[in-house]
Amino acid sequence: MKLIFRTFRTFRTFPTTTEHMRVYLDNAATTPLDPEVLKQMVAVMESTYGNPSSIHAHGREARTLIEKSRKTIANLLHTSPAEIFFTSGGTEADNMAIRGGIIDNQIKHAITSRIEHHAVIHTLEAMQKAGIIKLSFVDVDDKGNVDYAHLETLLKNNERSFVSLMHANN
Repeated sequence: MKLIFRTFRTFRTFPTTTEHMRVYLDNAATTPLDPEVLKQMVAVMESTYGNPSSIHAHGREARTLIEKSRKTIANLLHTSPAEIFFTSGGTEADNMAIRGGIIDNQIKHAITSRIEHHAVIHTLEAMQKAGIIKLSFVDVDDKGNVDYAHLETLLKNNERSFVSLMHANN
């Protein structure tokens, strides 16, 4: 008997003996790369290494690939390419979304929980320290469930609030 895990379009099988079994369960952080994706990435990295911000031929070629990717993703998500941003990872994406959302919308209050990811908590705490927002922490129980009555109170007592609550913890 073998354990089978579905990852994108490929199956990974693992022997069931404890001395050989490797099971990866941190897919909220990262996942194994699909071999087709890896093949395409290597081909692009080997042939298109120009700085996409440069105006020389290599840079323009790289920029074209990025913009084509942006358009493809936008079409899949039924949105505009201008709404697709590429970041180096989750922390940068969190920072950009939090700071941009709060500052652009002139929000003065944010709510999160003590069990939120550090990328969120640290950003919100820095914004509070800079005087940009007032930060509130909603209560959670010992299993991480949000106290909705407390959240409702925080929302009622603050006209406009930015809320960031983790659904699953990795």
